[in-house]
Amino acid sequence: MAFLEVRNIRVAGMSAGVPQKVVCNLDIENVSKDYDAASFVEVTGVKERHIDELTISDLAVPAANRLIDDLGWQKSDIDGLIVVTQHGDYIVPATSCIIQDLLGLTRECLAMDISLGCSGWVYGLSAVSSMMGGGMIKKCLLVSGDARRRVEFDDPLFGYAATVTALEY
Repeated sequence: MAFLEVRNIRVAGMSAGVPQKVVCNLDIENVSKDYDAASFVEVTGVKERHIDELTISDLAVPAANRLIDDLGWQKSDIDGLIVVTQHGDYIVPATSCIIQDLLGLTRECLAMDISLGCSGWVYGLSAVSSMMGGGMIKKCLLVSGDARRRVEFDDPLFGYAATVTALEY
């Protein structure tokens, strides 16, 4: 997917959610004998991360509600909800269905998960724009992010966050 052209669809707004707890990468204990915190920060530029015992829906729902309110959208007018994450809330049900319910979206609203990481937002945008391209879906929320609460070690590269992008035909 070297080129992506999105026609007749606009980004109406964006919102984000992160945990309040911040961890400094220089303060974490060595995760392995080969890990040097100072070198890691110097090479990656990642000095701190937001983490907590949260799920992607914990982060996305408040961000989505804030965005919907700011845009003046009616929840009954939202036709689609796509969630892109590598670590959904559970294996089943789909995280998109959980968020759909928590937001109070209609049962007619398309809800779908896509399992991707770093490139996920772009692939999510591609999927949403393909579905919206014909005009059947007029308003859609694209949720992208990660909250890895079940990971047994602390990875200094990844924090927890969710973004919500509102798209309109």
